[in-house]
Amino acid sequence: MFTGCSAICDNASKECNLVQTATLLTLAPTAIALALYLVLMVTFGVTLRRNRRTSNSPELGRAPRVTIFKPLAGADDELADNLESFAAIDYPAFEILLGVASIEDAATPIARAFLRKHPKLQGQLVVTDSDAAHNPKVAQLLSLSARATGEVLVISDSNVRVQPTYLWSLVRALEEPGVGLVTSVFAGTGERSVGAALENLQLGGFTAPGIVASLKLLSRPLTVGKSMAMRRRDVVCMGAFHAVKGVLAEDHLLGKLFLDAGYAVRTSLEAVENRNVHCSVRRTVERHTRWAKMRRSIAPIKFALEPLLSPLTIASLVAVVVETRAAVAAVLLTAIVQTAIAFLSVWFLRGRSLAWYYAPLEIVRSYLSLVCWARAWCSRRIVWRGHAFLLSRDSAIVPAPPGSWTRLVDAVRA
Repeated sequence: MFTGCSAICDNASKECNLVQTATLLTLAPTAIALALYLVLMVTFGVTLRRNRRTSNSPELGRAPRVTIFKPLAGADDELADNLESFAAIDYPAFEILLGVASIEDAATPIARAFLRKHPKLQGQLVVTDSDAAHNPKVAQLLSLSARATGEVLVISDSNVRVQPTYLWSLVRALEEPGVGLVTSVFAGTGERSVGAALENLQLGGFTAPGIVASLKLLSRPLTVGKSMAMRRRDVVCMGAFHAVKGVLAEDHLLGKLFLDAGYAVRTSLEAVENRNVHCSVRRTVERHTRWAKMRRSIAPIKFALEPLLSPLTIASLVAVVVETRAAVAAVLLTAIVQTAIAFLSVWFLRGRSLAWYYAPLEIVRSYLSLVCWARAWCSRRIVWRGHAFLLSRDSAIVPAPPGSWTRLVDAVRA
């Protein structure tokens, strides 16, 4: 009798151990993803905090003349106000060149009004040659660089809004010994629609922390074309703009060119604003699908591991596979933790958080990011600034042939 009871107890103990082991194995992927996510976000927070403590360094005695390139394409959200922020820059010697690919572009009247409003500002509207490069933005940069008179060239996207100290922050970093290129961290701001809030949450709760954390965790810092500064002589010597006219990720390749030439690349932690006000969810998804395809073409192995930086995504996939209470509890826990940290990141970066009613968007963002990641493996076709391209290695682009639907419509019309 006692022998039978002992056997039953042993079996129960073994079953309990098996259940515990299975539970630990189930939770392991989520724990790993959560640990990686926390390392990323803590590195971001510590780096930004240390920079703010030491950012009161004196201005340089020398202020090299700066040329700001503003390649425009359409009337972005609050474009007039974005341009106004550049008229308020506190820097002794700079010019601003506004580029449009066509005089019929919707940005043209806004650019002209801006220049009329500020006659003392050294600025020009330049109609650029759209045939100078496959990449429409680089085609504009090639035309703008021919008009530049500054010693330092600054590239700033049309949806960027800056502080009066913007140029000082870039020039100060560029004057450090050995530095050849400076890029800026950016924060999405201005949300008045769900799509815009989703975009700004992605930028402030994931993209910007990734850029800042790369300063400490990666051997090669990330370069982002929202805001970049470099010396004109270096650009001329390396033929940099000509070297990137056939790629989509011109900012990434510019950074690589400078690093390969022996220069250091720095990131200015004075955040610029990336204004997203009224965009739709569909536009946000399409934009991030394009960026996902670009990242896949540049570093496919790293891109394949990207979902590991989203603990909610990993926890959800595990819960779908194993269907246990522990897995479901892990999903709920990671959703709460990830949402809290993402909103804290946005607040820390831009000084104000998203509205509380946008909190569920972090869950939506995680799942949509997985959708964009999956779509990037299914197609190499992208559409950018009204042009269709096929992506190949290192984001090289070639004009894409018409799609099936376009060919069908043309056939019917014919």
